[in-house]
Amino acid sequence: MHHAFLNSILAGKAAEAFCWMLIHSLWQGLLFTIITGVVLMVTKKSTAALRYNIVCALFMLFIATCTTTFIWQLNSTLVQTDGQQAAGALPTESVLQVWLNKFNAYFSANSSLVLMAWMLVFVAKCVKMMAGLVYSQRVRHHKTHKPAEYWQNKIAALCSQLQLKKTVVILESEIVKIPVVIGHLKPVIFIPLGLLTSLPAGEIEAVLLHELAHIRRNDYFINIIQVMAENVFFFNPALLWMSSVIREERESCCDDVAVAQTKSKKQFIQALISFKEHALHTNSYTTAFPAKKNQLLQRVSRIINDRNKTLNVTEKIFILSSFVLLAGLSIAVTNTGFAGKIAAAKTKTVQQQFVLSLPAAKIELTSKTTYKLDDVSTADKIASGTAPRTRKHIVYEEYSKVITQDGVKVFEEDSKNNEKAALTEKQQADADRLQAEENRKQAEMDRQQAEADRLQAVKDQEQARLDKIQADKDRQQAELDRQQAENDRIQAEKEKGQPATNNKISVSQNNHNKHNPQVL
Repeated sequence: MHHAFLNSILAGKAAEAFCWMLIHSLWQGLLFTIITGVVLMVTKKSTAALRYNIVCALFMLFIATCTTTFIWQLNSTLVQTDGQQAAGALPTESVLQVWLNKFNAYFSANSSLVLMAWMLVFVAKCVKMMAGLVYSQRVRHHKTHKPAEYWQNKIAALCSQLQLKKTVVILESEIVKIPVVIGHLKPVIFIPLGLLTSLPAGEIEAVLLHELAHIRRNDYFINIIQVMAENVFFFNPALLWMSSVIREERESCCDDVAVAQTKSKKQFIQALISFKEHALHTNSYTTAFPAKKNQLLQRVSRIINDRNKTLNVTEKIFILSSFVLLAGLSIAVTNTGFAGKIAAAKTKTVQQQFVLSLPAAKIELTSKTTYKLDDVSTADKIASGTAPRTRKHIVYEEYSKVITQDGVKVFEEDSKNNEKAALTEKQQADADRLQAEENRKQAEMDRQQAEADRLQAVKDQEQARLDKIQADKDRQQAELDRQQAENDRIQAEKEKGQPATNNKISVSQNNHNKHNPQVL
């Protein structure tokens, strides 16, 4: 039970630490962007291998920095107590400090949501990476053909020429449209089917030297690390840019190896152009070896002019923006820290004034060292006995150790009072929560009762309508019965031979004779 509870706490703290590591990686990336930009500008005339090694070192240092940040954040969140988390803001905080506090509180409280959103994209990136690995295996085992023995011997000779001890296999593939290298321990070079017979042998040899250079330099292993880092920091433009610089410099390094071995810039450049034309002719949308059009032009220009790639306008804007943002963040954090120190100093002054306001009989010194607030030399005089000990000069070195009031430490008593107040507030909050729950239940019951009353009213209205219809039917039936009775009476009189009209006349005559006796 306790282990499960501890694991749940550690999982929550780990999520919060990982969330803050991702956030800190943004400003850390800005710093490494600036450093990388400076390195590229300083090493314009250096070798591509030196530039590649430096940028790779910065890339690995960035990953190490993020890992250290995660460990530091995890330790800091584990040792942070609830009292520290619940500490209120000082009344002297600046607007920036308040905003930073809200920012910290939001991401600390919603670290799980941030981690969930990150996880969705990370899983999608990993699925894409696995699809690439599956495709590599498919290329490696499907529709492959051994080339002529000449090229197998040529690969062995080139490996010996490059002092490459690994056994490298060359195969022709019906799937790939460009030369690719697959594998690290057992590397295989795949050449598009028919390409070995359609291009001059010298150009093919230059391309093979380029691919063998990748194998000798262990670029396949470094590329896997890059892909994994890009999956983790997919949102970080600094890391993505550094990774793209590494890929460009890697190609430049392999170009230098191929040119040095062939001792012919013209032949290697012609190979680049020929492979570009072949890729366009086969309608391929991926040109890994010749690369994109602009990159191909940059590689050719670099080989001809012996000059490394410089920063373009977009990269310069990106580095300048990184510098401005990082400087702004540094100034903001510095000002915030300075404001926090001022606030702490003011708070300490208030505490000192509180101590000095105590009656002299309530103040007890447990240390001979005494200080004056505004004059250290006076404190030395007081300590040596050369200055009078007035109530004005008495302060304490450590509030919890030096000052007592009625035998109870002042600040310990305040702490207990604060704890009691916090407990009372918690109890009141619990009571309010229970009352709100009861009110919600009562409101739900009232709603259900109102719904029942409404349904009953609908039923009563329907019954009244039915009763009205029945009354109309009864009235119509009564009228029919009356008419039937009248018809029966008329029929009965007809059967007796005395029309109903004659009876009416006789009755009228008798009534007339009663009113006119002279007629008789």
